[in-house]
Amino acid sequence: MMEVLSNSMALVLDAVYTFALNFSEGLKLFFHWQNILANLGGVLIGSIFGSIPGLTIIMAVALALPFTFQMESLTAISLLLGIYVGAIYGGSVSAILINTPGTPAAAATAMDGYKLCQKGKAGKALRMANYASCVGDLVSTSIVVIICPILANVAFFFGPPEYFALVLFSLTIIAGVSTRSVIKGLISGALGLLAATVGQDPFVATGRFTFGSFDLMSGLSFVPLLIGLFAVPEIIRQLERKSSGPNIDFDICEIESTNPDDHRVTWKEFKSCFRSMTRGGIIGLILGIIPGLGATPSAFVSYERALRNSKNPEEFGEGSLEGLAAAESGNNAVNGATFVPLLTLGIPGDIITAVMLGAFMMHNITPGPLLFEEHTALVYGIFVSLFMCDISLRIVGMVLIPFASKIAKIPASILFPIVFILCVTGSYAINNRLFDVGIMISMGVFAYIMGRYGFSPIPFMIAFVLGPMFEKGMRRSLALSDGDPKIFFSSPIAVGFILLTVISIVTLVRRTRKKDSSLST
Repeated sequence: MMEVLSNSMALVLDAVYTFALNFSEGLKLFFHWQNILANLGGVLIGSIFGSIPGLTIIMAVALALPFTFQMESLTAISLLLGIYVGAIYGGSVSAILINTPGTPAAAATAMDGYKLCQKGKAGKALRMANYASCVGDLVSTSIVVIICPILANVAFFFGPPEYFALVLFSLTIIAGVSTRSVIKGLISGALGLLAATVGQDPFVATGRFTFGSFDLMSGLSFVPLLIGLFAVPEIIRQLERKSSGPNIDFDICEIESTNPDDHRVTWKEFKSCFRSMTRGGIIGLILGIIPGLGATPSAFVSYERALRNSKNPEEFGEGSLEGLAAAESGNNAVNGATFVPLLTLGIPGDIITAVMLGAFMMHNITPGPLLFEEHTALVYGIFVSLFMCDISLRIVGMVLIPFASKIAKIPASILFPIVFILCVTGSYAINNRLFDVGIMISMGVFAYIMGRYGFSPIPFMIAFVLGPMFEKGMRRSLALSDGDPKIFFSSPIAVGFILLTVISIVTLVRRTRKKDSSLST
């Protein structure tokens, strides 16, 4: 018994020592001025984008991606990560001030944030949102840093059949939760898989769907496609609104107040909300790890749990600081959690980490279990960058709050022409080809038409990113088995994911039918 305990203690100490050594390597790699500046600048850019209704997180990340091509890997990822974290927080600014969430994840924040604003406590609400964002993100990131290396070791058991089954499961999950119609989500995902096959066949090096075009031999460029899918449709919609009538002015609450307490969060108020913020961080971690769920459900689940456990549930929906804190910690906690499946399995946890996957590929880095062995310092540098985002978020919050009302009211007539110029510049800059600008515009029109008919571009984007992994997993598996499909049922892991895929599709179809029947009645 003593020998077992001694061996266990030795293993634990060895693991702690290895973790400390790797983390110190990550610290050394991260702490250079360009990484710190990229992280801080990314949070600032993301916060501004998130606080302006009409601009989206994915638009911010997509526009920044071309400018990371010449950066070092960690600098590029720190910039994109900062934008991600900042935009999730920034959505709370417009949610509180004008009752219009800058991001879907801030919808729960608006329920109490705007009520506080109407009571003249906008300054207090904005600061509590900032504190809660930092706490939720910190709780989630602390746990992510511990569990990621453990899950990476489990991922070594994944071969081609397991990866095929995992990607299949991820595609069905994301297709279902990203659109109201399961069928439309699956169709959108199938079109994304089809787009991923354009270019050279990875096994026999012959052209596929190139139609004789040399420019298509390398496939559809990732960045122009991304910008086209998510930035251009919004520009087209803004042109439609402009042509249909004058812009609607937002009614912004007054931040100034004669009461000094309305400008700050007291220590007593912070302590009373701390439990809800911590709970929101754990909820965001759990939901963020599951591919396809993301920040919006996390915010609402965290809000609901805070309501159930609150000593003052009657205040929720009427201007509760605790409700606002729970929602903000829940949605921000997802930031680090979505990196768990990305770093350990190479599967993006949401649409933003799908873009991150593209950024990794641009820098010739393949996420997955081997990443922890081949690029150990980079992985732990990313962990340090996640922690640095909390510091940057606090700094940006202090700077942003006094100017919040001005940022939220930037006219669309000024904003979107600048966005379009960035779209064209970013698409052209990757390969210096006008052909890529054509791809961007074509995909933008395509995504706009998809949106008009209820098809979400998110499954298309995820499927396009995961398409090569899906194809390689399937074809390598069939090559190993001489074409026998039984190989996909040869391991418990693959069988488990296939069963989860079937359950996911059945559940989503039933849910859709239930919604349709309730609407018809």
